[in-house]
Amino acid sequence: MVQNEEIKVIDGDTFRKMCYGALNKLKDQQSYIDSLNVFPVPDGDTGTNMLLTFQEAVENLEQSSSNRIDSLTQALSKGALMGARGNSGVILSQLLRGFSEANKYNKTMKNEDLIKSLSEASRIAYQGVLKPVEGTILTVARKAARRAEKLEETENIEELLQKVIDTAHKALNKTPDQLPQLKEAGVVDAGGQGYLTILEGMLAGLTGKEQISTETTVKKETKEEVEELKYGYCTQTLINVAGKNVNIDEIKNDIEQFGDSLMVVGDEDIIKIHIHTNHPGIILEYALKTGSLRDINIDNMKLQNAEMREKSEMRQKEEYENLKDKENKELDQKLIKNTKTEKLERKTGIIAVAKGKGIKNILMELGVDLIIDGGQSMNPSTNDFVDAINQIEQNKIIILPNNKNIISAAKQASSISEKSIEVVNTKAIPEAIAALLVFNDNDELSEIKAAMEQETTSVKTIEITNAVKDSKVNGFEIKEGDVIGIVDGKIIAAGDTELKVVNDVINQVWDDEDLITIYYGDGADEKEAKKIKKSFQEKSDDAEIEIYKGGQPLYPYIISME
Repeated sequence: MVQNEEIKVIDGDTFRKMCYGALNKLKDQQSYIDSLNVFPVPDGDTGTNMLLTFQEAVENLEQSSSNRIDSLTQALSKGALMGARGNSGVILSQLLRGFSEANKYNKTMKNEDLIKSLSEASRIAYQGVLKPVEGTILTVARKAARRAEKLEETENIEELLQKVIDTAHKALNKTPDQLPQLKEAGVVDAGGQGYLTILEGMLAGLTGKEQISTETTVKKETKEEVEELKYGYCTQTLINVAGKNVNIDEIKNDIEQFGDSLMVVGDEDIIKIHIHTNHPGIILEYALKTGSLRDINIDNMKLQNAEMREKSEMRQKEEYENLKDKENKELDQKLIKNTKTEKLERKTGIIAVAKGKGIKNILMELGVDLIIDGGQSMNPSTNDFVDAINQIEQNKIIILPNNKNIISAAKQASSISEKSIEVVNTKAIPEAIAALLVFNDNDELSEIKAAMEQETTSVKTIEITNAVKDSKVNGFEIKEGDVIGIVDGKIIAAGDTELKVVNDVINQVWDDEDLITIYYGDGADEKEAKKIKKSFQEKSDDAEIEIYKGGQPLYPYIISME
């Protein structure tokens, strides 16, 4: 038997193939990674953000005429830096930055260079997160790097990378044990899955065992393409093992050969198995030998992914049709500039992120100079912020991201700009509006930020939307399409109608607030908003209650309580 030739050196051409392999793997797994997001709200999901970030990285790599590893990794890093979207995209850009730092002056890459690349990637990614959380992409990257560091004697890069992937896979499967919200939802960490997918794609590109397309444009996948999933059935069951002294690690070792995304958790009485496999029968037979079964669930992921992508395309089409509406034609511009000339007299410029004609008009009336069109389901990239910063004439700038998944891209843009910039950590539109009311152009930039952030603490934000998937969050059994009520980022109510959910939320959070502002968006109207106003009036005769047409998509109601 002829042995496969060992791969001991990665040259420029091979590295390009590895990057194409990773990009293609991310395309294939985009919807699956998106589906792992625990929070069932319409947002810029992890798979989409990581794919768009890595696509920008590869497109920038393609512009390089060099075939040196140092030049190519630098191009990849620069593209990811500018194209980073969402928290997962920013962390990915930091991982690629570490990869680039480790390869300075390298014409080619050998095993010791790859080991250093993985280690440096993990180090810089951790360094870039203010409060690192275990059970995330950071954990998977760190454990993969630690495994690589023990493989100094492994000259065959294919073998080295395969062992690193095996370790990353095991680390990913343990993330539910580290984050309770993952265990409750029965999923692994989405960012960690994305990183594992990139490593697997790089290995495929390295070996050439899978056909790798060099097309970098993200296209809409068809049902036939979805059928190419490696494992087709999501298999779950609970096993009653009371009194049997069963070892969870042994179960993991016994069945991990039959699939991926394996999760085995539990205690001395009940164990839960979750695995993606092509042989659900084998898994259930094994489980039956371990104990008695209940809550058996087998889902055909190929059909689910096809349906999910169809729904995603329908939502995108609806959004596009809304943008074409004559009343909102100005929203087609990515950056919307405030044309009031008196704003130029200020020493400090203000940039905000928002969607909805009414919301944008309110922000501009309160002094915002430039609005980036974006928010939930449409996270601006680092480059979008850089473009906005360059359009602001002032050298001192305040940025209001207005979404927790956008803050990191705003901070990344501010870190590479020569201007003096402070990012106010606003996570919702009501916080931005409260912050703008205390803006004082005569203060120092740091003082402005501190005053604005202090003001946001006095605001409660209620958001009403519809769940985009089935999920278990905060003790709720949420079904796709359910109305959910979110207060300051936490789901506290779910139900069939918006008014019922709003009333449920009010009953839980009311604390004699004296100013209530209701912003109604797409799918809602003033008549329904007045019913919500009446619910607040029943709580207090003295509270001042205002209603505005916000026009925001995806969230019929955003309510501010102060």
